[in-house]
Amino acid sequence: MKLWFRPAFLAILALLILSVPALFDLTRPGFYTSHDGETHAARIAMYSKALTDFQLPPRFAQTFYNGLGSPIFVYIYPLPYLLGALIHFLGFGIADSFKILMGASFIFSGIFTYLWLSYLLKSSKAGFLGALFYMWSPYRFLLIYVRASISEILAYTFVPLALYFLTRLIIERKLLFLPLSAFAIALILLSQNLVALIVMPIIGIYCILLAVINKSFKSLILSLLAAVLGLLASAITYLPSIFERNYVHFDSTINQTYVNHFVTLAQLIKSPWGYGFDLPGTINDQLSFQIGIAQLFVVAIALPLIILGLAKGRFLLKQKNVGNAGVALFFLIILLISAGLMIETPATIKIWQNIKAFSIIDIPWRFLGAIAISCAFLAAYVTKMIKPGLFLIFLVLLVLVANRNHLRINQQRDLSDTFFNTYLGTGTQYNEFTPQWRQTERVPEFFDPKQKAEITSGQGTIKIVNQNSKAVTLDLKLNTSSKILIHKFYFPGATLLINGKVYRAFKDYEISNPGSNDLNNQQDKSGLPRLNLPKGNYLITYSYGETQLRLFADLITALTLILLAALTALYAKR
Repeated sequence: MKLWFRPAFLAILALLILSVPALFDLTRPGFYTSHDGETHAARIAMYSKALTDFQLPPRFAQTFYNGLGSPIFVYIYPLPYLLGALIHFLGFGIADSFKILMGASFIFSGIFTYLWLSYLLKSSKAGFLGALFYMWSPYRFLLIYVRASISEILAYTFVPLALYFLTRLIIERKLLFLPLSAFAIALILLSQNLVALIVMPIIGIYCILLAVINKSFKSLILSLLAAVLGLLASAITYLPSIFERNYVHFDSTINQTYVNHFVTLAQLIKSPWGYGFDLPGTINDQLSFQIGIAQLFVVAIALPLIILGLAKGRFLLKQKNVGNAGVALFFLIILLISAGLMIETPATIKIWQNIKAFSIIDIPWRFLGAIAISCAFLAAYVTKMIKPGLFLIFLVLLVLVANRNHLRINQQRDLSDTFFNTYLGTGTQYNEFTPQWRQTERVPEFFDPKQKAEITSGQGTIKIVNQNSKAVTLDLKLNTSSKILIHKFYFPGATLLINGKVYRAFKDYEISNPGSNDLNNQQDKSGLPRLNLPKGNYLITYSYGETQLRLFADLITALTLILLAALTALYAKR
């Protein structure tokens, strides 16, 4: 019976109950219209297929680019698709796996936020309200029902978890929280690299602030070590993303896209809810960028309370006061900076032009996620400072009523597993992961996706012996000397097996456009390997594999994860 009356249990139970109306529309059968949901679900399908084919780690999506394949998983965050694949392996369809992961991310984000804020502020009520404001933020519903960005919603799930473990590491200086903090940081990094780029500096400054408040240089070193271990655990993605970036068209396609995605101050305060797109200019936008009425209300209430708290000398004092005015001021500043980076001004444009990391982020209003975190803390801080229970009830009702129109999908769609398992698009908005050996980023529409090779010159037959997400085996019977074009993109690490002999030097092979029999003079090269073979019979296997760099990254991630698991077990036992 004691469990039923514990504040933590009651708070988490209330968060679970209030998640029901927020997520109810995800229970509708089938899929739903959104900006990115279709491609995210297709990635889950391709990741599941790669795991089934023992492509470890998954790197290549089999059916993307009209069947030519894509190295998308060499560069992109793997965790959303790994978790989605694991849910799929439990027997759920692709669409249901996507929605289950979306719903679970929403719920756990509230639980993790409660753990962080209730610990830091030493108040279950404050932790509950901060978690509720984080969950019921307009931007979170934008990610779920409008954009369907499973990667961003998942990354923002682990941000409060990292803040919780790092807070305990800094305050208590117990070594158990070192590997746990590193795990949480790695979860953010492997969920969405753009979110990581936004929040990691915030988390870093937060750790410095807490270390100063606690007057502990040791805790700062421990948090820095946790960050390093988290980075090493995510090397599997970030090393190829940095050092093999020139293998794809990323830099030439993601270039100053931010110029069309600034917002106005009025849009941050109030803008109509919609399911369309963010169009060039600010008057044509068809989706909402509002911070939230309830969130802005607690910001307004928090400002005088922060000033009062600082005046009373609560800044940089004892451990029991670390969650008060100093940290609240920090998150208020983060909120103001984030809002400023989204609004189009000459100064803002200059910042985005001169700081390379911002151009990678590509969409200024992604900083709404940082604002959601800041508002969650400020809501908890206000609740901590204003004691009456009626005020708490008022804030709960305010955030629920203010977001009542954000809780639904636009239209249902009936998309089967077959649709996602045979998805022929590029899986991205800008086709940025097209191998650089293909001159254009356009999807080749003239291919038959079932055809894996063709004889462009000469006579003979081609039979598919076997194919999966990482390899295709062909039986060739050539009546004359022939030119063969394999319908799979060349990518470093690929190998070719011809009658038992291995060839790796694909860069030396001629790469040409299969749309013409003239394979020597093409402006728009296809990025596909071509073979010149004499008359005869051949058994050919073309397979994707890892470069030395990727193997090194795989090894670093594996060893770091083993180390973190061992340290967790060791310190937990102690």
